[in-house]
Amino acid sequence: MQAMIDAANGKGAWFDLTDVSTEILTFVCPAPASDDSHVVWYSDEKVLRNAIIRQTGAHLGRRDGEAFAHVHGMWRAEDGTFHAGHLLAEKTVLAVDHMVDVWTLEGAMFESASDHETGFILFHPNGTGQVDNPNAVLGTIRPNELLNEGIAKCSAAAGLSGSTVKGLGSLVGTRLKGRSALNDIATEVLLVGSTAQNVIAVGFDGAPICGELSPLLNRVCVTFEVLLVSQSD
Repeated sequence: MQAMIDAANGKGAWFDLTDVSTEILTFVCPAPASDDSHVVWYSDEKVLRNAIIRQTGAHLGRRDGEAFAHVHGMWRAEDGTFHAGHLLAEKTVLAVDHMVDVWTLEGAMFESASDHETGFILFHPNGTGQVDNPNAVLGTIRPNELLNEGIAKCSAAAGLSGSTVKGLGSLVGTRLKGRSALNDIATEVLLVGSTAQNVIAVGFDGAPICGELSPLLNRVCVTFEVLLVSQSD
């Protein structure tokens, strides 16, 4: 977490992390809710030693005035098994310094706030200043919206065309082309690549799947947070 804060230098940011060694990696998976106030909840924390972050994405924003990171992805345990879910940056320690790709933001940042519809504390985009000739948009997609349609609406609202999409969130199940579906009420998902077509996803059993989303079949569960960057800039 401190490494991310230092890299962003007080700004909101998106991080792509690939093949990063860790001493300690702490994460949770989606799990059934234990009350009637939430559609889903989190598993108990799981801790791995000497794991490799195979691929993750992270939105860095703020919660209660302090830096906070929302991180989804997939990692390989020391025994070679793969896991995926929601990585806890504040409880994960890198083994060595590592070069990563970072997109820092001007004029916007994710801020955490209570969400009445879902009962969760969620990231919401917040303007932090005027930007001349903006080349990106920060947005969230609401529950039950088709993911691809929500991304298209974000892009149209910002006047972006042909944008690179970075994002993570939860879907009501995950349906991939040519693969068995994850049918859990909630799956945690990371978009991979430069479009919104390929994902890493995980359900209640913790076994990740990877592939191309089936069009018009994947609806947002709790939220989906996206950064769209114009490919012409």
